[in-house]
Amino acid sequence: MIIPASAIPSLQCLRAFLAVAQLGNFTHAAEALGLTQTAVSHQIAQLETHIGAPVFVRNRPNVQLTDLGKKLLPKVEVGLSGVWDAFKEAQNSDKTQPIVVSSSPEFCTQWLAPRLEKFFNLFPSISLNMILEYRRADLVSGEVDAAVWLGAGNKDLSATRLGVEEDFAVCSPELAQSLPKRNARSVAPLLQYVGARHTVLDWERWFQQIYGDQLVAKVAQPKIEYGPVFDTFPDMIAACKRSEGFALVRSSLVANELSTGQLKRCFIESVTSDLHYHIVTLPKAKCRSEVEQFRQWIVAEAASGQVVH
Repeated sequence: MIIPASAIPSLQCLRAFLAVAQLGNFTHAAEALGLTQTAVSHQIAQLETHIGAPVFVRNRPNVQLTDLGKKLLPKVEVGLSGVWDAFKEAQNSDKTQPIVVSSSPEFCTQWLAPRLEKFFNLFPSISLNMILEYRRADLVSGEVDAAVWLGAGNKDLSATRLGVEEDFAVCSPELAQSLPKRNARSVAPLLQYVGARHTVLDWERWFQQIYGDQLVAKVAQPKIEYGPVFDTFPDMIAACKRSEGFALVRSSLVANELSTGQLKRCFIESVTSDLHYHIVTLPKAKCRSEVEQFRQWIVAEAASGQVVH
């Protein structure tokens, strides 16, 4: 529908009409619109000229609507309100609420990233900016809005544990089938990756937790062979799948590989980790709906125990 320019008065005239009708006074309407009284009077005069009849009865200092003005008012209110709502919706349609989340590289790549599509489907107005790092980002300064850490952080932060972690060794199904009953650890190298010590996935520490300091030397005979050090956790896991050695892992990081049979728990030894992943925010973050929605989602996702393939 194409509306001729002469068919309706200007938007300025209609806004002036609404303001005067609602406030009953030219001076008050001018103040509300940020105009002079003369400008408002001129716009009302233009409107009445366009219609061909008065819309106000001028009784100083106030004015009243004529019968025609009373009929016109609700239709103008509905029409301008609809236009306003439409433009507000259009302006907000592409706006997102960004949040910055810090996480260790292996937790993001192995656990969080496969689930993000689900999060974005549930919360399309929220955008995530992920920072992958081992250091603990400064939430107080606003550097990040939320973080996933091993441990809860200090007492000034709000932290929720995402589950109980176990530390154990894994290998490929093919390697698992060929393991002898004795000295199985000597069959293949112990794989490592650069960030292992940051996440306490350290072979020597694991042996000490299982056997104690005095027995480690006996258990380590024949001498344990350490394999190559990979740049990332996924690189190490890829080598493990190729039967290149054993990998020391945390349960949440290989849940998918275990459920699909790509990896096997190769030794009976397993320990409950000293540290567990937590979602950490500032207490006041509950006032920010986008941060609180992410926090609640990741807690619920962890509690569901579902594996994402």
